[in-house]
Amino acid sequence: MFPDWQTLFAPRPLTGRAVRLQLAGLTSPVWFASANAADLMELPVDSFLTTADSTRAGAFKFGQPRENFTLGRLAGKLALAAGAEAAPALGASNPLNPALSPGGGEAEALAQRLRSFEIGNGERGEPVVRAGDLQSPPSLAMGATDGGCKSPALGVSLSHVNGLGVAVAFAAGERVGLDLELIDDRRAETVRKGVPLSAEEEAWLKVTSLPEATALLLLWTARESLGKALGCGLACKWESLALREIELTGDGVFSGRFLHQPQFHCVCWIGADAVMSLAFAPP
Repeated sequence: MFPDWQTLFAPRPLTGRAVRLQLAGLTSPVWFASANAADLMELPVDSFLTTADSTRAGAFKFGQPRENFTLGRLAGKLALAAGAEAAPALGASNPLNPALSPGGGEAEALAQRLRSFEIGNGERGEPVVRAGDLQSPPSLAMGATDGGCKSPALGVSLSHVNGLGVAVAFAAGERVGLDLELIDDRRAETVRKGVPLSAEEEAWLKVTSLPEATALLLLWTARESLGKALGCGLACKWESLALREIELTGDGVFSGRFLHQPQFHCVCWIGADAVMSLAFAPP
C-alpha cells in the first residue's frame, strides 16, 4: 500500500513523486507525495508558489520554518496535481497538464500545473484548496468562495518536519488527515508528560516491541492525524482522539482504530528517523 519508507528521501523526478494509496473502504483514491530540501534544486521556489503562497512564505523570519512551509506546499501541490490529472472528467486540454512549451521544459510545465493550486487556511488553520495563479478548469470547480475564487473539488492534508514535507490529496468531502514527526526523545517525553493516554494505549505501550519514544510518537501522530481528519486539529480535547487498538500489519506498518471515533481507521509507518500516521473514515 505504501512504498518503502526510504523512498521518501530517495532522489527521483518530481513528476513521478506522487503515489496512489489503496485505503480499504474509501471509494475515491488518495494520492500521497513527499518533498525534501534537495527537490528545491530541481524546482526553484519562485516557480511553483502562487502570489499568495509567496506572501505567506515571506512572513517567516527564519530560514528553516520558511523551508518547511515551502516543502509542505510543494508536497501538497504534487499530490493535488496527481489527483486532478487522474480525474476521469479531465481531458487532454486540462490546463493542469499542459503540453511542454517550445521554449520550456518539464520543470516549467510542472511548475505551471502546481501554480494552478493555492493551499490556504480555513478558520481553524486547516488547509483549504483554491485555484491558484492559473484559473482552475470548470470540471474541478465546486463554486465560488471568498472573492469569487474557485475551489477545486479536492482536499489536502499536510505535514512537515525539518527538511521533509508530506501530503495527501483526496476528493473533497472525504475525511483524511496526515501527520509526521521526527523520532526525538525530548518530543516523546513531552507526549508522555502532557498527553493523557487511554487505558488501551497504556496497555499497548507495555507490550509493543517498539522503543518507547517511537511508540509514544506513533500514538501522537495517530491522534493528530485524526484531529486533522475531523477538521479540528489539536483544538479537540486530547482525550477524544485516543486510540483503542493498535496492531502490527506489516514491516514497520501499524493499523489502529479510535476509542471515541470508531468509524475512523489509521495507518502508521515507522521509519529510521520519523513516524507518519494517516487517519481516514470510510463512507
